[in-house]
Amino acid sequence: MQKPPALRCRRCEPLPGGNLSSQPGKANSIGVVALIVYTFGMLPKSPLPDNNDAVQRVKDAADILEIIGEVVSLKKAGVNYKGCCPFHSEKTPSFTVNPQRGSFHCFGCSEGGDVFSFYMKYHNTTFPEALQNLARRYNVLLPEKPLSHQDQARAKQKSGLYEVLAKSADLYHQLLVHGQEAAGARRYLEERGIPPETTKSFKLGYAPAGWDFLARQLTDPAEVELALEAGLLVKKERGGHYDRFRDRLLCPIFNLAGQVAGFSGRILGDGQPKYMNSPESPVYDKSRLLFGLYQNREAIRRQRRCLLVEGNFDLLALAAQGLDYAAAPLGTALTVQQVRALKGYAEEAVILFDGDAAGVKAAVRAVPIFLAEELPARVVVLPTGHDPDTFVREFGRKKMEDLVAQAMPLADFVFTSLLARYGSGLEGKAKIGAELRTMLTGLAGHQLQHSLFVAHFSQKLGISPEQMVSGKEPKPPTPPAPPALSRHTEKSLPQKQKQLLEFLIIFPEYLQKFLEAGIEVMITSPFGCTILQHLREAVRYESGRHDRLLDLAAGPEKAFISQLLITAPAFTDELRELAAAEKLNWLRQCGIKLRLEDLTKQINEAQKAGDFEHLMRLIERKKGLDNELLTQNSAFPSQSEDGKR
Repeated sequence: MQKPPALRCRRCEPLPGGNLSSQPGKANSIGVVALIVYTFGMLPKSPLPDNNDAVQRVKDAADILEIIGEVVSLKKAGVNYKGCCPFHSEKTPSFTVNPQRGSFHCFGCSEGGDVFSFYMKYHNTTFPEALQNLARRYNVLLPEKPLSHQDQARAKQKSGLYEVLAKSADLYHQLLVHGQEAAGARRYLEERGIPPETTKSFKLGYAPAGWDFLARQLTDPAEVELALEAGLLVKKERGGHYDRFRDRLLCPIFNLAGQVAGFSGRILGDGQPKYMNSPESPVYDKSRLLFGLYQNREAIRRQRRCLLVEGNFDLLALAAQGLDYAAAPLGTALTVQQVRALKGYAEEAVILFDGDAAGVKAAVRAVPIFLAEELPARVVVLPTGHDPDTFVREFGRKKMEDLVAQAMPLADFVFTSLLARYGSGLEGKAKIGAELRTMLTGLAGHQLQHSLFVAHFSQKLGISPEQMVSGKEPKPPTPPAPPALSRHTEKSLPQKQKQLLEFLIIFPEYLQKFLEAGIEVMITSPFGCTILQHLREAVRYESGRHDRLLDLAAGPEKAFISQLLITAPAFTDELRELAAAEKLNWLRQCGIKLRLEDLTKQINEAQKAGDFEHLMRLIERKKGLDNELLTQNSAFPSQSEDGKR
């Protein structure tokens, strides 16, 4: 009779077949095929069947490569596509999209998920909003029943705001193109060199001088409330309401989904202010939007650069001359969110500033933003008395393109401007150093860029990096240390447990068999227990598929899952079945060994107590388990102690 193997717990030994994530591309080893896994983003915990089906239909129709490719420059890398992550600063692409599995993962910041996850995070929307927008785009009919009362109320509110804004944009545009009262506005555009084609492309409009043009068009009380919320109408103190925009040329501000989010209007008469923007609303956040980016996005992508100008008419004048790769902030200083939006289309930004003090000040504020976001930027300084609008109208496209070709790097432009302002003496250098130190606060948390900035400018000033940082002013506050990582991370997951969970993430249809084989006893890490619980919850909704897995997971667990969906290799069904059988057999062996360990303790205790009747029963049970273990070993002898795989 073959001697049973020695009792030994194998919770810390590697599983046969190794890690899925550690063997990319090895089709000849025991592993698994990463099936096409669709993953939800922020779904409600208990979606109705109709909604669940509709969500899947939208996911099947939506092209994740197309959605992400609109805002991230992707290049093919094997079966995947890679680009720079839009959610953190990087120069070396670590953001990966797998179109076959419908998922993305960033190896730099660990952000990952599916098409819904990306759309929601990038466009700052809720799940119902993302679902509706993608369904509209890909012509998928959604059920009328709401996914949740709170989310549907918010989605309905935003949908209503977009509708009233779109209606208003149509009314203003038609008035500008055809209305008799807009003759002066059309004449003004002609004098500014803005042709009808540009008017149409940007859907320019005109708000007449009266107080109730729009108010008279909106007869539905619900529309009026939405128009008030969108800032199109203003409430009177004694009741009623009036038009916010009057006697103004209007530029609709589109978001990247092509929806009108607000307006920017220029007065045509002598009133004030000269420019007026829509107030902030649930759909209009001027720190995130850029005028012209939606209309010019494809031209910007082709040129690989974006011209940044300060005014709407600067942009329109450039577009009228064929320079259609420009964008403009909405009357505020450039923001991090706006630069991140540009990164999806442009490899560099060229800033067209007036050469006055305000232009230099704007450039100084922009330096840390571009450095932190790692988007190269250059500056064109226009001749005195000119802005982009007047220069391109007077000198034409060719001269403007010549200036763009000669643009100076942004950081050098700032230093040269400060040097011209303060001089190169000791006092001047001290003032320049003080100005530069204010920029360093914008680089907190970006250690490499901070160090490069200090090294570059300290050399120009002829001082040490330490003096550059300290100067005579208090040392800039040290950025807060990042929070300590939870102990419940992938690193806390023993190798064996990791292999089991990797297999189940890719092949959730085996979960029930693994549970019956005792996987819950083997998974001891809190990180692993959390993932196992997510797997149990996910398969309850639709057997054999894990559409909800990424939605249920968060933090390190979500990063672990999304990375696996990108890196897991593909294998035949035969190898998948073999891997499953080996892992199940291994689990059963471990379960038997744990029971044998417990029986051995009981046998020793019965022996000490002199309870021979109980001792004999325990020995018989142990013999049965020994035989069962031998049977398991004979099925996969390579898993025995003498031949570990």
